[in-house]
Amino acid sequence: MSYQILVDGNNVGRKHNDAVKLSANGIPTQAIIGCVKTARELVVSRPGALNTWLWDGKAQWRYDIHPDYKSKRNLPDPRRDANRSAFNIQRPIIWKGLSLLGIRQMMAAHDEADDLAGIIVGNVKRADPEAELELISGDGDWIQLVRHGVMVRDMNDDAKIYRLDNLMDKVGYRTPYGFLEGKCLSGDGSDDIPGVGGIGEKGAPLFIAEFGSVRNFWRMVDSGEFKPKKKAHINLASAAGRAAFKRNLLIMQLIKPRSPDRADIKFDPGRLNEQAFREFCEEHSFLSIMRDFETFIAPFRK
Repeated sequence: MSYQILVDGNNVGRKHNDAVKLSANGIPTQAIIGCVKTARELVVSRPGALNTWLWDGKAQWRYDIHPDYKSKRNLPDPRRDANRSAFNIQRPIIWKGLSLLGIRQMMAAHDEADDLAGIIVGNVKRADPEAELELISGDGDWIQLVRHGVMVRDMNDDAKIYRLDNLMDKVGYRTPYGFLEGKCLSGDGSDDIPGVGGIGEKGAPLFIAEFGSVRNFWRMVDSGEFKPKKKAHINLASAAGRAAFKRNLLIMQLIKPRSPDRADIKFDPGRLNEQAFREFCEEHSFLSIMRDFETFIAPFRK
């Protein structure tokens, strides 16, 4: 039985970028050292596991479906823009550092890390149903990938560990697909994806519990078994509501992700190079690593 760890690189990196500001040679470094130390923590926590960091490309196809996708992130915000710029400077350096530690990394130019996670989880579980995967991300979208042997964990919040056996308690849905449908109903404000109208985050789990699924709701409406009276039900039963739900499903779902073109994929298998990593740490003034370099590097040799 294999054990794999998939890391949402942008999500983890941005959280480290928001930590205490560090710099060396005029370049911010807090996200770099944060990711390097996170990589070591994961290697130590699961010796022998295959670690893969996944990075975001730009999923233009999502913008084509919904032009307002993530539109608020383009509004002027000096603090956010400065943080984004700082992280963008560090991202290729993080990639280099992880590669020197022998960590696998992957990015698809026209897809997001979420999509790659969906592809890998599906491929691994089809090849080995008993394989175990640990997904590291604070992005709630990844919860839909939970299944037998697959858990999602936010490293910064021990309360946010999602498995099949605690999904109902954690998010109010019995199944990952129910969770996905609930998000499609209520929308996602962080990505500027509107819901169908009248069904919010609290109402969506109740809706799924009552009708089982959106498609079953539509079946009941179309057969005359259920006559919508509430505004939310009328909205979802309408042509516009159905179109909005199907649009959201196209944008949000990771369970059956589209396959990116092979030419779009950047894959780095990583190769441990202790001397080059030592020079990398010296260049960026990572004194906390250099003080006991032997102890830091030892887990990566295994």
